[in-house]
Amino acid sequence: MKSLYQYIVNYLHQYFDLKLYTSILCFLLVFIMINYNLDFETKYIKTLSNVWIRSSIMSIFHGFPFLTTALLLNFFGKTHKWQEDPQFWITFFLGFLIIGLSRGIHWGILLRWTMAPEDWLLLRSSINWAMKLTMVILFFGAFYRTFDTSLGHFYGFTFRKFYVPPYLLLMGIAIVFVIIGSFFSDLQNYYPRYKVAHGLSFANHHDVPIWVSIFIYEVTYATSFITVELIFRGFLIYAFIKYFGSYSILPMVATYCFLHFGKPATETLSSIMGGYILGIIALKNKNIWGGVMVHVGVAWSMELFGYLQARF
Repeated sequence: MKSLYQYIVNYLHQYFDLKLYTSILCFLLVFIMINYNLDFETKYIKTLSNVWIRSSIMSIFHGFPFLTTALLLNFFGKTHKWQEDPQFWITFFLGFLIIGLSRGIHWGILLRWTMAPEDWLLLRSSINWAMKLTMVILFFGAFYRTFDTSLGHFYGFTFRKFYVPPYLLLMGIAIVFVIIGSFFSDLQNYYPRYKVAHGLSFANHHDVPIWVSIFIYEVTYATSFITVELIFRGFLIYAFIKYFGSYSILPMVATYCFLHFGKPATETLSSIMGGYILGIIALKNKNIWGGVMVHVGVAWSMELFGYLQARF
């Protein structure tokens, strides 16, 4: 815990700027209020029927906070001249293209007619998570091989410097806040996510215990956080570190906040601090697996306490 605390303190000592942080926070709070007053992402983006239009809008939707924060870094004199570098724009457009596709294409829906309804209801998300992870690894792998091999690691997709105990403690602290958050109505209405998977139909159809369908859903759910961490604590930090230095955490946090706009507002607000802390750790250790572990632990805890709140 001491080392994690020291990482955060050292980063704040070197990079905290009250005016910059206040500006970014105000920007995020304004758009959080707009989103939840209009239910913008859910009503106006996710409902788009054309997958290519939806993916394009998702690219713009997530690129906007990233670029806005990058401009704020320029305004406060933390970075300069990145906007004049053609490779920055190649990285930005290709990176957010794949982010938009990963959010806009639902592979499970595309495969709906290839399986029984009872199977599809449970497996649609599992298939989607697996395909997204595959797509992100392949694209970012090719991008890394072309532009970023000098980093010496595939955007943190390595187990080097992965020391488990500090992350267990961090996860334990996060779970305390999950328990508190489980009493908020917006989180109770959203979790557990397993409830939308119709696992009982799958279990009855295949004559297996209900825990089998729960296991399938929750294990594949965990893989989705490898994708999230590779994008946010990996690519968005390390592909842009040559332009922003250690300030690359801040545009990532802004984009990560927008990622949560379809989720409960309580979770979106907490994602700002959570993304910031995980970003500092990923930057220091040059790997994303601590973030994956914490993320999965928190997600499974939200599932568990969501179930307990509904049950009791």
